[in-house]
Amino acid sequence: MEKETKYDIVIFGATGFTGDLTAKYLATRMKEEPFRLGIAGRDEVKLATLKKTLVAINPDCNEVGLIRADIKDYASLLKMTKETKLIITTVGPYLKYGDPVVKACVEGGADYLDLTGEGGFVNHVTNFYDKKAKENKVKILNCCGFDSIPADLGTYFTVKQLPSNEPIEVECFVSFSSSNPSPLGQFNSVSGGTWHSAIGFMNLAELERQKSSYARIAASATNDRSVNPIPIQFRLREETKTYGAPLPFVDIEVVLRSAAGIEAYGPQFSYGHYAGINSTPFLLGGVLGMGLVFSLAQFEPTRNLLLSLRQPGDGPDKEQRESNSFTLSFVGKSKTKTVRTEVTGGDPGYGDTSKMLGESALCLIHDRKELPEKYGVITPAIAMGDKLISRLQKAGIRFRNV
Repeated sequence: MEKETKYDIVIFGATGFTGDLTAKYLATRMKEEPFRLGIAGRDEVKLATLKKTLVAINPDCNEVGLIRADIKDYASLLKMTKETKLIITTVGPYLKYGDPVVKACVEGGADYLDLTGEGGFVNHVTNFYDKKAKENKVKILNCCGFDSIPADLGTYFTVKQLPSNEPIEVECFVSFSSSNPSPLGQFNSVSGGTWHSAIGFMNLAELERQKSSYARIAASATNDRSVNPIPIQFRLREETKTYGAPLPFVDIEVVLRSAAGIEAYGPQFSYGHYAGINSTPFLLGGVLGMGLVFSLAQFEPTRNLLLSLRQPGDGPDKEQRESNSFTLSFVGKSKTKTVRTEVTGGDPGYGDTSKMLGESALCLIHDRKELPEKYGVITPAIAMGDKLISRLQKAGIRFRNV
């Protein structure tokens, strides 16, 4: 029996930068797909101010509920989760603030979405909550923003065009662009959250954690299938004469988890995730720059300096967001076929991340009867696959063959 609740979707952290954008996006979507929305956070005055903004977007938001919930008050979190079918949380960093929200969702029976890029948090959630979430028929989906919807669903889109009885290799090349003429235009294409996640990956302990995670994912693959990352190396794309510099981000783990759970990814599957670089000078500069950043990230004073360059939740203004765009280019190969695809969109860090979060939530609520009966800690591709791709296409995030 479906859970009877006061709300369909609650955004926890709604008055933060990404939470605010997600609330505004969903207020617009409510005109086309009615649902019951709640906004939650610590500051009731800020919540009331946000509600006025939402009502100005859509008068139906007069019915939006205001929920006081605090990460330090577990009872308030549990009450919040019992009142809704699904929680979107934008309160990070998740290794610091995420655990109580997941716990409350599992106990309260609410599905959970976040936009973390922290692989350690995903491992923690899987270790502590996967079994109980399955028992309670709760879906826990991490990484539902730019980390890692485009990589996960782009790979899924690519793999579905390849023979499922042959070994498959997929390489993904990520590039950003900005029409902002300032020297910081390109840097501002990367969100504060993504920047912090990137710095977080740049330590030896995190690299060891990733190796262990890859081994656990490989062991979880159904029917003794092989699922592995492509060994870290620079790549030359012959068809475009451009380069790929390895990006050891959480996207790799998410894609491999999808591959482990979906047999269409073939008897042997491998995946590589790279920064797309279009010239030798940029490649050399990128190698030197990444080497410098990696070195600085090993020591607390210089790591803190790097982190201070961009703060989670402090995003670019509307003009900057509208100038940003992203492209993920995929090359999928089996023994008998090669497929090239792209996923493209606007501002990756905030504008399109709010779309990804919002459409994921609407997919879980409105398309639930057509989705796989999968529970626990699962990936977007496993949970929503084609249904979410269709929604994202309508929202302006393009999946296409090239």
